[in-house]
Order: sequence, then C-alpha cells, then structure tokens
Amino acid sequence: MDKFCFAGPSYGVEPRAKLAEKIIGLMPENMGKVFFTNAGAESNENAVKIARMFTGKFKVFSRYRSYHGSSFGAGNLTGEPRRYALEPGAPGFIKFFDPYVYQEAIKFESEEKATEFYVSKLREQIVYEGPESIAAIVLETVTGSNGVIIPPKGYLPGVRKICDEFKILLICDEVMTGWGRTGKMFAFENFDIKPDIVTFAKGVTCGYTALGGVVVSKDIAEYFNDNVLSCGLTYSGHPLGCAAGVATVDYYLENNILENVNKVGNVLGEILEDLKIKHPSVGDVRYIGLFSAIELVKDKETREPLVPYGKDPEGIMKAVLGKLKEKRFMTYTHENIVIVAPPLIITEEQLKEEMVKMDEVLTWIDKEYI
Repeated sequence: MDKFCFAGPSYGVEPRAKLAEKIIGLMPENMGKVFFTNAGAESNENAVKIARMFTGKFKVFSRYRSYHGSSFGAGNLTGEPRRYALEPGAPGFIKFFDPYVYQEAIKFESEEKATEFYVSKLREQIVYEGPESIAAIVLETVTGSNGVIIPPKGYLPGVRKICDEFKILLICDEVMTGWGRTGKMFAFENFDIKPDIVTFAKGVTCGYTALGGVVVSKDIAEYFNDNVLSCGLTYSGHPLGCAAGVATVDYYLENNILENVNKVGNVLGEILEDLKIKHPSVGDVRYIGLFSAIELVKDKETREPLVPYGKDPEGIMKAVLGKLKEKRFMTYTHENIVIVAPPLIITEEQLKEEMVKMDEVLTWIDKEYI
C-alpha cells in the first residue's frame, strides 16, 4: 500500500509475479499459468470460459450437491438449492450425482464397489449427453458446504480416466479445500490425480483482502499464447491482494501449517467418532484434515435426515445453529449437516475445549428431536 495504490492487470507488478510463481511451484508439473480473479465465484466462472474456449465445446458437468458460487455462471454450475433463484438457467450445464455413499439407496460392500457404480453411471451419462459437446467436468475435490463428502477410493482417478478417454477437462474447485484445509496444500493431492484446471480463493489470503484465481495446465496456457483469452477483470491480480497472498503462502510454508492441520485433524477425527457412538442424532461423521461434518438424523437405522432436503419447516437447523452460537461455537449448517472447520492454527487444547460445546448441543438435539 505504501508503494502504489493500483496497477491494471495488463501491467506487470512484482507481487502478482511472485504469487503466480509460488502457486505454480506448489502445483503438479503439468500446470503452467495463473489467471487471477477477485473471489471463488469469479474463479469458477472464468474456469468454465477457459474450458469452453480451449476445447471448442460448450457443455459442462457438475454435481447436484455442489456449491460453486452465486453469480449467474457459477450459480448455474452450482447444483444445490441456491441455484433455484437463477432458473431458468443458461444452457449447457448438466448435473450428475455425488458419490454420497452414506445416503445412497444401494448399500455397497466396499468403497471400491461404490466407486465402480458412480464412475460407470457418470460415464454412461456422458455417452448419453454426447462427449463431443462436453468441455469440462467441474468438481469440488471434496464436496464442501453440502456435507464434506469425501470421494471413495479410486473415484477421482476414475473420473480422471473418463476425462482422458473423451478429451474432457477436469476442473477441481479448491476454493474451500485449497491452502491446507485437508492436510495437503490442495485437496486433489490426497487422491493421486492431476487436474487440468484448479480454481482457488479464500485461503490464499485468509480473507485479509479479496483474491481468487484459476490455474491452468501448460497445454491450456500455451494455447492462449496464440489465441485471445477472452477473460478480463478490472481488479484481476490486484497488487494489494497478491501481496497479501505472497505473505499468506509464505506463512503456511514457514510455520509448517500442514503439519498442524494433520496433527490436530487426527484429534478432531477421534472426537467426531466418539460423538457418533454417543449421540443417537449423529448418523455419520466425515473428516479430512480440519475439514469435517456431522450429519444429523432422526433415526440411525433408517438414516432419515433430521430435516428434509432443501427444507427446514420447523426451523430445527436454525435452532441448532442458535444453540451453538450461544456457546460461541462459530460455524454454519447446511441441510441436515453441521460443518466443523476450525482455523488451521488451532491447538489440540483449543479444539477439545470447543468440541465440548458441540457435545453439549448434540445432547440437547438428542432430547429435543430424537
């Protein structure tokens, strides 16, 4: 801020160059360049535009239990009820089902069998939609606000294989999961895949300033050396945002944040498993790093959600969130799910102190609603 207030995105500035270099250095070797945006929704919108321009195809697949933003393009990419206000939507956005094993009507004998089912159904849908018209498949690497749905073993490699077979780009939305949240710098590193495009925001500056971005493969970057990149934002790569990004990424690396996420994440997992055993209202818990969810049910045997999908007629989840807030446990709920995603610098002692509050609220839910 002391050096200058602003330079447009067509000018080279030091913090933008430094941050882009750091980001590419943290990515797999197939990634080439970064297009900076201001937020996650903008990142996903521009990723779709880039995919369409690069492939010459227009259809984009995304999942029902997904959130990619509320602007018009990102909102059409979104699969859950927040997209309804944008309908009728733009053409070319196709939805498919998540590997939501816990609430699936079919009871699989293993994660691998679940993967076999979900991947084969996705491939079948692609064939029916016409792969020659499909530009990209967009996934939250781990489904975020819709329940921290962690893909079963082999699922993401299976999707990657489909993309390779039909020359479809794989876009990983890392807006929630990027920058250490899952115990890796980016969540896709947990699953042995290399995306073609990665979107990010949030953790790149920890919210000190607004910043997002789209990382593209070397093949895509090379294509736009000779073709117009029809993406433009007045504040793309804002110097202040990028300077905050440089400082934040340096902090992650210099202070071994990933080590803390994995260490405290193990403790969080143990606590969640204990809560699942203890409370009749807890149907399932899912966790990876410091990214987790508690799924609330009326009945553990039937797995009936505590509130119906897309509805909360009695204000049950609103009341649950209110009880948590009373105890100063700050989080949010979505559908029948409570998200638990503490700061990446939280200590074991702080985590245990906060999860006592969660235990107390779950006891209240057991008495009030089960």
